[in-house]
Amino acid sequence: MQRLREDVTCSICLDILDDPVSIECGHNFCRGCLAAHWHRASARGSQCPECRAPCSRDRMTPDTRLRALVEKITEPLREEQGPGAQQGPGVQLEPGRPVQLVRLDKEGGLTLDEEALSRCLEKGGVGDAPVCLVSIIGEQRRGKSFLMNCLLRRLRSLNQQNVAPGGFECRAGTATVTKGVWIWGQPLWIQAQGRKVAVFLVDTEGSLDLQRCMETSIKLSVFSILLSSYWIFNISSTFTRTEADYLEMFIHVAKEVGETCNLPPIQRLDLLVRDWQLSGAYGADEGQEYLRTITRDLEASAEQPLVLGALRASGTRCYLLPHPGTGFTKSRAGMPGDVDEDFRQYLRDYVTAVAGSVGTHVRTDRARRALTGAQLATRIKDVSRYLKIKHYNFSSPVKMAKTFAAMRQQKNSKAVEATRREFEQFVQELDRGHQSMSRCLRVKPAEIQRQLEGKQQELLKQCQGQLWGKDPQKEAALKELEQGLAKQTAQFLPEYGQRFKDKAVQLGLYVGGSVLAVMGAGVVAGIGTSVVQQVAVKVGAGGLVLIRSMVGRWVWA
Repeated sequence: MQRLREDVTCSICLDILDDPVSIECGHNFCRGCLAAHWHRASARGSQCPECRAPCSRDRMTPDTRLRALVEKITEPLREEQGPGAQQGPGVQLEPGRPVQLVRLDKEGGLTLDEEALSRCLEKGGVGDAPVCLVSIIGEQRRGKSFLMNCLLRRLRSLNQQNVAPGGFECRAGTATVTKGVWIWGQPLWIQAQGRKVAVFLVDTEGSLDLQRCMETSIKLSVFSILLSSYWIFNISSTFTRTEADYLEMFIHVAKEVGETCNLPPIQRLDLLVRDWQLSGAYGADEGQEYLRTITRDLEASAEQPLVLGALRASGTRCYLLPHPGTGFTKSRAGMPGDVDEDFRQYLRDYVTAVAGSVGTHVRTDRARRALTGAQLATRIKDVSRYLKIKHYNFSSPVKMAKTFAAMRQQKNSKAVEATRREFEQFVQELDRGHQSMSRCLRVKPAEIQRQLEGKQQELLKQCQGQLWGKDPQKEAALKELEQGLAKQTAQFLPEYGQRFKDKAVQLGLYVGGSVLAVMGAGVVAGIGTSVVQQVAVKVGAGGLVLIRSMVGRWVWA
């Protein structure tokens, strides 16, 4: 089915044909795409966008058979997804549009729009669903938004959504277009591995520009990392020392973010090389060969182990794209129809490959458990609030590492203290609940000990999921917490045991260093009438009546 969809894909917009038409050379396109392409290319005359054959504009013929084929191919997918499947399990969403999540002020400060984040990741069924977030990192003005729009159109087509014009803002020129961090506000639902995955596309300002304020670059990288499970590192021409430096800083930030928020540093990384000119071969196979060359050079230099480790990872791929052509570079809109045919072909192959695999790259924690949209949103909000409240220093990678270490320590201290208070409250409630004689004698000290130890294990497991940092750091905090809870237990148990003994003595049930009977468990095995009579001798006739009455109720009631 996937191959059939590719056969009915327009090579201009890279989507399923809409109102398909044929031209004299036999190629097919969307009517609107072809008309727009010829309008922009009027200076070169009417040529086929694929083979460059001369064409007559008045020979654009509707292809009814192809239209029927498109409907037959796409109908099974609509039936499989069901009515409204593109919106997932939640309510109908407004038409998709880009939404700004992170804004930058003139001083380089960042503000997270928590309401917008909640609408995207916690509403419309996304809150309970696994999420995949695709972002493109790299320098400014390298065509990240254009690539994101190509991927957006492909995913919307596979998602059976109407492919209307629009997308992330993209235009020619030297001025930066994207400011802050933007997300496509509507989830693109993909069926993968027996579950529905909410896919989001994230467009960020050039966050790895070392010419700008380092603090702003690092903070932008933090949000880019939190909002991504599939990274595309977009570079131009070749992988130089500058690109290696960018990637080194990005991975450094990713490691700190991962340790702080219990996330893997990098899940999937694509090295996308634009404007490749060192050979006439492009695509995935040539890209993998170039990736091997890069890793060999890094091994020889032994200078950037973080970059080398990331490029060696099993989830890292490299893809080479040719130059898009002068028609594209001169175009203000930057549409797929403006690019050269070889670029269009390889771009289509790459975008199709990414769109076909996103469902398998959901955001996970370090234990490889899939995160829901709500769980991811909570982590993002936590980090944002710490950055906003404390005004931490991110002026260099070293300062950043210290900042995240301080954040982790403060977060862990709060989690440990909250757990201690919860256990202390549990002990106090247990104490108040067993003050009376009848309630106290119902529960032996051994049972109280089991309850306390069970609560300890429950709270330790709960706290473990709240701690930030590496496992050794979390283990140290948990060890300290475990010792504190055990100390509270050790203080309470002797007090309860003494109270239990005192209550039994008051009733004359404490003989020979042990209690004769307890409510709910009956009389201790082996106690008979003779024992009760012996107790009666010591406490008198009134005591005998009381003991016979109480023991009778405890044993046989």
